[in-house]
Amino acid sequence: MSARVIAYVAGGAVCFVLGIRSRRVVNGLQVLIAKGRKNKRRNALAGNYGPVRREVFSAECEVVAGELPAELDGVYMRNGSNPFYDPYASYHWFEGDGMVHATRIKEGAASFCNRFVDTHKLREEKRAGFPIYAKFGDQEGVRGVFVAMLELLKQRVGIIRGQPLTQQGSGTANTSLVYHAGRLLALHEGDLPYQLKMLCEGVLSTVGRVSVGDWQVPFTAHPKLDTTTGNLHIIGYQIDRQPYLTYGVLSPNGSLLKSFPIPVAFPSMFHDFAITEHYAVFMHMPLVFDPKAMIEHNTLPVIFKPEMPSRIGLLPLTARSGDEVVWYELPSFYVFHIANAWEEAGKVKMVACQAERVDLNAMKFNEDMASRMTEYIIDPAKGTAQLRRISSVVGDFPLVHPAMYGKPTRYAYTAITDTKDDAAQVKGIAKFDLATPPSQKEAAIATIEWDSARGGEAFFVPRSQDPAQCNGEDDGFLLVYVYEAKADASFLHVYNAQTMDSTPLAVVKLPQRVPHGFHTYWMSGEQIRQQQLPGIALQH
Repeated sequence: MSARVIAYVAGGAVCFVLGIRSRRVVNGLQVLIAKGRKNKRRNALAGNYGPVRREVFSAECEVVAGELPAELDGVYMRNGSNPFYDPYASYHWFEGDGMVHATRIKEGAASFCNRFVDTHKLREEKRAGFPIYAKFGDQEGVRGVFVAMLELLKQRVGIIRGQPLTQQGSGTANTSLVYHAGRLLALHEGDLPYQLKMLCEGVLSTVGRVSVGDWQVPFTAHPKLDTTTGNLHIIGYQIDRQPYLTYGVLSPNGSLLKSFPIPVAFPSMFHDFAITEHYAVFMHMPLVFDPKAMIEHNTLPVIFKPEMPSRIGLLPLTARSGDEVVWYELPSFYVFHIANAWEEAGKVKMVACQAERVDLNAMKFNEDMASRMTEYIIDPAKGTAQLRRISSVVGDFPLVHPAMYGKPTRYAYTAITDTKDDAAQVKGIAKFDLATPPSQKEAAIATIEWDSARGGEAFFVPRSQDPAQCNGEDDGFLLVYVYEAKADASFLHVYNAQTMDSTPLAVVKLPQRVPHGFHTYWMSGEQIRQQQLPGIALQH
């Protein structure tokens, strides 16, 4: 740390103590601290990971190959990390502002719209004219300690307003999307949801931040909809305070039916969970919050500890308290995303993409972090849990038929990771038969791979919402955004999910590049028409 930085920090501390409201001092501190990490993790801003800043609407997109299936009536959306301002220095892919890229499909035609999610954080930074909230990537090493001090100073001088979750929050709404109780929600696990509005012609806008009952913790990016009851199951986790994990259920009309903390001994990143007919399924893994690591290892304060076990917890859906959860211990591993879970012969079966370890400090992909489809069998009667890898395909972003959450499922799909690429881009889609017997060892039954193009998470859309009109669970379409680097252009590809023919049923040219992002969603035409506005307890 240079003498100049120390001087600025000391000056900032004096400002804090004396209550001096100096934006110039605070901005100078932020710039100086950031310069100490010049170009750190900038690969997350390179190539098609780089952001787009232009918001567009194109009423007519060209179908350059094939034909859009007549059965498709809805909008395919992808949420992702898209910083409005260039970061000063350090950057982590998780932390950009939310931007939703939406392709509306109806009667064989397509329109396209992309919009920033108009969060409180983004509005405050636009007001200031520069990024004012500390980023995840800034909280690293000794400098991360000064960043934390600087955040307190920003609140004192009024640069940051309304940061607490119970007020306006500082989330980016950049991770995923869900439709429930007539509301389309943009989600980020560090904040409450933001409601979006989708017009019939495909124009997207932000309605406002949503609060639900007395839910006082962040809202998961991966809620689970029980299509039998219409209930939406949610979790929220915190890494710096109790409760570390909270579980809740929203009714079909969006009201909070119940919520309570789940007791766990240490904070962890609970990115995903699952439901079955009778249980909520939690994964407590050793990706833990450890502030000491900032000083001792010069890293981010969230690190993986392989010496600790991983645990799977089963909570009865009838539970009224988190004390009813039962935990099952396994050797350490990490799972970002679960494909599905269900009950079979008195046991709970879950399928997820498992890596041996995870490193949020990593600058590039390595084999230790390769995730592969893995099956878990939990036997409540015997009190045991077992796991086995069911595929050699490296990939993540698993998906199943959206009506099958919590129900016995035969088919799943994942994005295929390009293991030769330091940036771990997606090179295709894999299909898995989850009924493959253990003797065959490989559950992947088909793949679609692109020669030079790269894509992201696909979404499965059934041919009909009526199962009786479908020829099996996998009778439907896979929609995915694909980027062609030579043309610097993005396309929507539509594939036959049943045959996995590598030739798309349709290719739609989009009016501008769609950066690589996180999770996708399909909102049906019926859901577009049934949206409830303004919604429940909106905060504008």
